[in-house]
Amino acid sequence: MIRALYHGWREGADAAALADDVASASRLRADFFFSRLLRLGWQAGRDEGRLVRLGGMAIRYRFNRGDLQSLREVLVLEVYAAELGFTPSSVLDLGANIGLTSLWLYRRHGPQAGQTFQLIAVEAAAENAGLAKANLVANRVPAEVIHAAAGLVSGQAWFETRAASNLGRMLDHAEPGAVPVTVVGIRDLLAKFPHGRVDLVKMDIEGGEEALLGHDTTWLEGVRALMVEWHDDRADSRPLIQKVTAAGFEHRRLNESRQDNLSLFVKR
Repeated sequence: MIRALYHGWREGADAAALADDVASASRLRADFFFSRLLRLGWQAGRDEGRLVRLGGMAIRYRFNRGDLQSLREVLVLEVYAAELGFTPSSVLDLGANIGLTSLWLYRRHGPQAGQTFQLIAVEAAAENAGLAKANLVANRVPAEVIHAAAGLVSGQAWFETRAASNLGRMLDHAEPGAVPVTVVGIRDLLAKFPHGRVDLVKMDIEGGEEALLGHDTTWLEGVRALMVEWHDDRADSRPLIQKVTAAGFEHRRLNESRQDNLSLFVKR
């Protein structure tokens, strides 16, 4: 218990150091600290909406471990910081969550002078998708937010949200607590980009990576670089890494010192 609270205090201090004002710093310190109590049944304020200013951005999130973990990983630790070898002008964010990675990628990569920048964010959970749109609009990021799941082919599936966070998983059948969700095929998503090609795909889809990378990978011909967060408790990453490298990509792990389960693939 004491260790958990210490980690919450430490996480709050790290986030508060990037806050733009005293009120935001105080809010972040408190939320990270008290979020550690959520696992012990603490319910006060759970899922209440928050607004903080961080690193020149207006960030909306909910008081739960999932949103706070996303904020810490993406905006504080910057886990997606990687040298691609080029500057992307188009991004497809699969599993956009509340939009923080899309926002971070836009601020890091574009648009460059005289260039356009196309960003499409896809999120299966309706509330997350709404929050993603709000975060992108508030920060004047021109993006298309699609409330749907990404799959190999278009269709319908079911989405189950975890009670303890804002995360979830895709199901191919109905279960109690799961809701139907539209599935948009990956080739239909790529078709939204010029010539069906995109510079960077970020994938964090809670085990759904097996459906996209474990079978037909010919769609990767239209992708220049791919960032994947693996979920080995749901889909073994080892054969999937082999499939992607066999499709003509170089592979390297990201943030190995922190043991983040992230991979970067860049086309040879």
